[in-house]
Amino acid sequence: MNDPSPGAPMVSVITAAYNRSNVLRYAIESLLANTFSDWELLAVDDASTDDTRKLVTSFNDPRIRLIALPRNTGEQSGPNNQGFCAARGRYIAYLNQDDLWFPDHLDKAVAELERTGAAWVFTLSLTVLPSGQSTIEGLLPGGRYHPRYGKHVPATLWVLRREVLEEIGEWRSYRRLHLSPSQDLLRRGWRAGKDIRMVRALTAILVPSGSRPGVYAERQWQENAELRRRMIEEPGLRERLLLDALLTLGARVARDTADPGFAFRNLLVSLARRTAALLGMHPLAVEALRRGLRRGSLVESLRRTRGLPPGRRPES
Repeated sequence: MNDPSPGAPMVSVITAAYNRSNVLRYAIESLLANTFSDWELLAVDDASTDDTRKLVTSFNDPRIRLIALPRNTGEQSGPNNQGFCAARGRYIAYLNQDDLWFPDHLDKAVAELERTGAAWVFTLSLTVLPSGQSTIEGLLPGGRYHPRYGKHVPATLWVLRREVLEEIGEWRSYRRLHLSPSQDLLRRGWRAGKDIRMVRALTAILVPSGSRPGVYAERQWQENAELRRRMIEEPGLRERLLLDALLTLGARVARDTADPGFAFRNLLVSLARRTAALLGMHPLAVEALRRGLRRGSLVESLRRTRGLPPGRRPES
């Protein structure tokens, strides 16, 4: 791994790219629009068969570097690890190829890291559902990460110190896990005693491919293009989407609290999550075990939804 040098950028942004050049362009555009400019982008192409490599080099920005893998690894862990090996920054950020950052994302995250001395921070996002409604992602009680909440905190929201990854190790293959590699990495950071805290700022829009059937096979891109256009042309977009998400949340809370059994079920879930945390396990992994799912089942299910073939078996 490369140690930061005086001429290195402050932030290394890692993007794992595969066969979605038609949405990757909008993710990169959102990075280029950030008000924080001391960054490098390591776009790691996982042996795509489309024009991903041509797209990355077409931006003609010296801060953008293409890393072309000769063989497809079939998951984000491989490209993310390769990106970190080449990263020169003091801080590491991840930008998924189908997500978008608001212009203040890096500014807000880096400022929080430097103000608090935290090891790892994550911002809030608006996650756009296939229905068009939005939900808030990354919102945790007390503003600190803890696996007992059982909440998914997407990697697009993270910025962390490079020494954290040097200590806890690389992203693990999904085939060896009962949960996603990103949430496994977060759990390992927490178990190592790292201060992982929430930034009280909404700085990203997520368009999760795992909830959109056939998104790879059909090369869907219209949602991403429209959201990127609105980010540029509608100054109040963030506030409007946030209001929509809050109304959705309010309706769900009202529905749940009207159910006589909700409080009891919520108590049982809370106790189960706390017990899992005490045992050093992530609640999502415990749920997978309870359902009898084998390692890798979660991501394999997402691959099927996206229209991708089964992942390649890891080499022994």
